[in-house]
Amino acid sequence: MFNYNGCQCDICKQAFTPESDVVVCPECGTPHHRHCYKELGHCVNEARHSEGFEWNSPAKAAVPNAIVCPRCHTENPKDASFCENCGAQLHTQVKGPKAPPVSPVFTSNTHQDRTSDIPPVTPKALEGEYNDVSYKDMAVYIGESAPYYIYHFKNLDKNIKHFRPFSWSACFFDGFYFMYRKMWLEALFVIIVSSILAAPSFLVMAAEMGIIEAAAVNGIANLDLFMTIGSVLSIAFKIFLGYWAIPQYRKKVVKDIRRIKAGTATANDYYQTLVTKSGPVKPVLYIAVFMIALYFFM
Repeated sequence: MFNYNGCQCDICKQAFTPESDVVVCPECGTPHHRHCYKELGHCVNEARHSEGFEWNSPAKAAVPNAIVCPRCHTENPKDASFCENCGAQLHTQVKGPKAPPVSPVFTSNTHQDRTSDIPPVTPKALEGEYNDVSYKDMAVYIGESAPYYIYHFKNLDKNIKHFRPFSWSACFFDGFYFMYRKMWLEALFVIIVSSILAAPSFLVMAAEMGIIEAAAVNGIANLDLFMTIGSVLSIAFKIFLGYWAIPQYRKKVVKDIRRIKAGTATANDYYQTLVTKSGPVKPVLYIAVFMIALYFFM
């Protein structure tokens, strides 16, 4: 069973919902909230691994004439007005389909870069590996954006004519995107190139603000031409980043996971470190939003 909605996290004793970010122990299959696993530091059933323990979901009794929640697909009593699992209002009395299976590694409904044509991460989607790193481990390490990236990582290796995944986030946010994804060397490269291409415009802006002498800037030959060339090259560079970002991010993910695996002695230590270091640097997103807002309101 890969749908954990209504099942209970054995650490915090709270039920999983469709919004829960769930990680699963690779040895026994016990599901945990990601933050619970990070706080505990290991699987809640670690002591039972030596016994060959395997987690099984609790059996659920059938509810006669049940109302199925339109949000989480939990079966509720026929006279219920609100879902007992997620609290959503029940608008229908007709029994609907159960929720489709979702990933045992990643079950969050919202993530960066997701588009409507990207399927959810299912067990089948996590099959296989790239450069000796499983897609399941990649999904754990990537975190909330796993559906988007696993989908494109796999398509990179297919012979699809004219196919090349494009990241609009990398195109529009350039250096911020790479910092958000912990790609520090790539971020430095982007900042340097972008600064060089924008140098003529920076000079004009500095002269207008009185930081440097306007006469010195006006004396630069063909400054308008340099500004035009810089603007065109900046647009071309952003398009390049859109196509370069996803293949480069896959290299970074594989490299990081292999380094983590080489630096841990046991499977549990490996998984704990993988979860601890997973996800992006979220403060970078807040800084990017602030900088963009500051630019438009100056």
